[in-house]
Amino acid sequence: MAYKVFVDGQEGTTGLKINEYLARRSDIEVLRIDSALRKDVAERKRLIDASDVTFLCLPDAAAR
Repeated sequence: MAYKVFVDGQEGTTGLKINEYLARRSDIEVLRIDSALRKDVAERKRLIDASDVTFLCLPDAAAR
């Protein structure tokens, strides 16, 4: 079973590093948000709900 992981903030420095690491793993499915929808709260919530683990690579206020 592959774990589903979503990196919210995948385009930032930390998000890129996490995605780079996860891309080498065969036991993980990385869920990605379309760049046009990255500010869409409903799409982000959908991906968070669909994932087993979510990394929040966001500014503090946005992560809250």
